[in-house]
Amino acid sequence: MDYSEAFETIRPYHDTEVQAAIKRFISHPFFDQIAEKLFPDKSIVDLKQQLSQIQSVKEFQAVMMYPSARRVLDRSSEGISYEGFEKLEKHKSYLFISNHRDIVLDSAILNVLLFEHQLGTTEVAIGDNLLVNDWITDFAKLNKNFIVNRNVAPREMYSYSLILSAYIRYTLLEKKTSIWIAQREGRTKDGDDQTQQGLLKMIGLDGGDDFYENYAPLRIAPMAISYEYDPCDVLKAREIQYKMAGKPLQKTPGDDLKSMITGITGIKGRVHLSIGKIVDEKLREIKEIKNKNDQMQALADLIDERIHQNYKLWPTNFIAYDWLVEERFSDHYTKEEAEKFEDYLRKQVQTFSGDFKSLRDPLLAMYANPVKNKLKLDGVFESNL
Repeated sequence: MDYSEAFETIRPYHDTEVQAAIKRFISHPFFDQIAEKLFPDKSIVDLKQQLSQIQSVKEFQAVMMYPSARRVLDRSSEGISYEGFEKLEKHKSYLFISNHRDIVLDSAILNVLLFEHQLGTTEVAIGDNLLVNDWITDFAKLNKNFIVNRNVAPREMYSYSLILSAYIRYTLLEKKTSIWIAQREGRTKDGDDQTQQGLLKMIGLDGGDDFYENYAPLRIAPMAISYEYDPCDVLKAREIQYKMAGKPLQKTPGDDLKSMITGITGIKGRVHLSIGKIVDEKLREIKEIKNKNDQMQALADLIDERIHQNYKLWPTNFIAYDWLVEERFSDHYTKEEAEKFEDYLRKQVQTFSGDFKSLRDPLLAMYANPVKNKLKLDGVFESNL
């Protein structure tokens, strides 16, 4: 089936559209405000002149995306560590299925590291709920984001999912461009990273009935990203608090924008990104499972296992586990680190005008759950400490 017309509503900009998009991008009032913060040592006039000469998405990423993202990370983190990039081959595309903690930075950090390793950057799945104005839409589509509609009517869901599946397969296999996609819809609010079966079913819709031939060509690379401190932890805990009280928080586009800005600018401490082993070698085993739902669950479990294996635990995770569950890991942090973490949490709650007593448990849970997931892995946990 020819999906080319349907892809027009999903895809990022082609190189032929870049100059017109940049003209809009740099003439918008938001540009001057953002550029002053991201490029304080460069005149706005010079930056606009440099950008106006760009004729490709690759050039835009080199001039705008990479330096601005690297500057943000250098300012708001205590360093980015990484592992697993030796698994990637320069001329192959990969489907990075990742745990999801930050709206913007999870994929941005991957692309910064790919750029620094001279590997092709990914196209990134982004919900249309985050495209709150035309300027952000232009920026996203200039930066290789493809759009996922979050408000599809139930009767249209299958046909829309088929188009999205076909686009992912086309991008990976025809365009030879890697893709980053979250393991679930929306960020993990409670720190319990689990892949949704529905995501994997959607990815495979356009790939035929043979399980191995469907999924193996996609080169699924599980990706784990862990932040020592989550700048949006209180915002997430508040969502959990409302949900537990039976009053789900109704978010507005303004709330999403606030989370994006908080995640980008907020304190993160140390950050670690790890690429797990490509799942190909296990797919023939999963193919032998007769029930299709059980196949999907086995694939989800495999991806989860590799995400949990590669998730870097920080002192904040061990402290939260000891405070919330049982004291077990006191030898993995100091008294000063514990005091620093408690002080951080109290200041975070105060910043967002919250109540520490009511938010304490959901806050600790989001830091403790990665430890719980490690404990479920036989023979892996201790070797990664």
